[in-house]
Amino acid sequence: MHPGAMRIIKLHKRWADRHMVLRQAFTLALLAGFQFFLDNIGVQTLDRAGIEVLLATMVVMAAIWQAAGLAIARLHMILKDIELER
Repeated sequence: MHPGAMRIIKLHKRWADRHMVLRQAFTLALLAGFQFFLDNIGVQTLDRAGIEVLLATMVVMAAIWQAAGLAIARLHMILKDIELER
């Protein structure tokens, strides 16, 4: 592997991790607040199933975000003419 390739992958992976954690924390706080609000106004548990769907979506979006970070790293390596096959 090219010496610069690992540095580029680590750079973009760190970027994806940092932004994913911030987005996850914000989304979780938002959903917890929404859940608390629904509890206080007396919405039935069955009607709150949408919250569970949103949490599952959050997990899928985290995986997509990680894949985007690695795709950007690969694009960076292509632009710098770094081949992973060497």
